[in-house]
Amino acid sequence: MYTTLPAHRFMPTLQPVDAAVVVIACALGGTGSVFALPYVNEWGKMLDTSVPYFDVQTTDMDAARPDVRSAAEHLANIRQVLNPAIADLAMVFGVSRQAIYKWIGGESTPEANKLERICSLSLAADAFQKAGVTRASSLLKMKAFNGHSLLDLVSAGQLAPEHTQTLIAEAQAMNAAHSRSGLANSKALPSDDWRAELSIPGSSER
Repeated sequence: MYTTLPAHRFMPTLQPVDAAVVVIACALGGTGSVFALPYVNEWGKMLDTSVPYFDVQTTDMDAARPDVRSAAEHLANIRQVLNPAIADLAMVFGVSRQAIYKWIGGESTPEANKLERICSLSLAADAFQKAGVTRASSLLKMKAFNGHSLLDLVSAGQLAPEHTQTLIAEAQAMNAAHSRSGLANSKALPSDDWRAELSIPGSSER
């Protein structure tokens, strides 16, 4: 003799979120939609408030986006942030000042090895700007790397991100020291009183 068991004994207990997914899937499936079952798991993520629904691989779009700036755009970025002299750029990249002006105007394109150095200096400018360094131009010729400056490293094709970060840290340290000195809050106007109209006579050695 067989005993008939209640139907609920064979049905799994559904959590509220799972039940909602099943209801939606059945509703869409009944209309013949092709979007019902393949995306049940994704709907579950959206309905479950304990699981944030976003793709962590796309949260940092800037890191994955390639740098598609032209040579002229890189040079414009360098000039805006670092403000180097055209003569300095010509020396760093081993060309004439006329060649620099042609690159800036888009009249010609630098060679591959020179473009690589332009990009490295432009990326350094990006880092300075992101760090809020306002006087980056004063750091370009600082002999901070075994007697070599940032421009020297660019010229040799040896500029690395850690070099730029070293200069950024130096700039931030100088700004902090300036703030601690109280000079930043001084209301006194600059004075030229220290300038002497007449040179100080030297000793009359004979």
